[in-house]
Amino acid sequence: MTAQVALSHDQEGAAGGLRSLLRDALGDVSGPCPPLPANGGLPMLVSRTCVVDPPFYGDGDIGCAAVCGTVNELAAAGAVPLGLSLSAVVEAGLALRQVRRVADSVRRAVRAAGVVVLDVDARVVRAGEADQIYLHTTGLGHRPPGAPAPRAAPGDRLVLSAPLGGFGAHVLSVRGGLGYESVIPGGCVPLTGLLARAREAVPQGALRAVRAVGRGGLAAVLRAYAAETGHGLRVDEAALPVRYETRIALEVLGVDPVHAATAGCALFVVAAGAVDPLLTAVRADPCGRAAAVVGEVTRTGAAPVALASATGLAAPLRAEREPPVRPA
Repeated sequence: MTAQVALSHDQEGAAGGLRSLLRDALGDVSGPCPPLPANGGLPMLVSRTCVVDPPFYGDGDIGCAAVCGTVNELAAAGAVPLGLSLSAVVEAGLALRQVRRVADSVRRAVRAAGVVVLDVDARVVRAGEADQIYLHTTGLGHRPPGAPAPRAAPGDRLVLSAPLGGFGAHVLSVRGGLGYESVIPGGCVPLTGLLARAREAVPQGALRAVRAVGRGGLAAVLRAYAAETGHGLRVDEAALPVRYETRIALEVLGVDPVHAATAGCALFVVAAGAVDPLLTAVRADPCGRAAAVVGEVTRTGAAPVALASATGLAAPLRAEREPPVRPA
């Protein structure tokens, strides 16, 4: 009989057993908070709740997604990730081997990112109150001292480090039983090394901004950046890096690549004169070989974000379409 997470009348007792299991499994990557560098700068916290449907998918699981999303958000913001806390909400009845699978995934991602697990917590809820398992992470990083990056200006370029939509296509395929996940990688990887090399390669002041592309897809990142800066953005649809298999799967699913959830990808806003050293640095990393210039910053116009088609005509980035209902 498969061992399962149990919910007893003593909820704290059930949570305590689960907490002990996770702490033991992550013991070799756990430790105290690393000391902040003495050269100034500021600590930075990022807090994220990770929900993936399904939480266990073809080439990964919610553990990898949670860790990579947190450290990539810290690194994109200019911080050096140091550690993170992990809190799990687990549904009663989930097989303990699945909990151990998540712990193994967290361990691998933490090691790859070069951070430590600072604390672990857990809670068990009744069957039906969670989709197997939810994770909450809080990441701690250190933002080195230095002048803030200059504001973007018309003519600055938009560069993507990796193909779009793989994570969304992978997970939606698993959810719908379509089989595309066998040829489409999810792409959950920590980008700490890639982002550090990119910053070192670009002249000071030339890198205007870096944003992690995540669950909201590229469209969400573009809209947020346009609203934050007041600039217009023009994206060349034909230049967007999308794997052939991913594009086919997303067409079947009725999801546009710019709206599809993406993992292991960063958007750079960079001065036109610094594009070449940035691309050289990013493409030298295994996670950045498909890096491409996809658009530019423009003067504010009627549409904060415009998507140019292959004919050269630009139209406002349309609202997201909901994916079709999962098959019964």
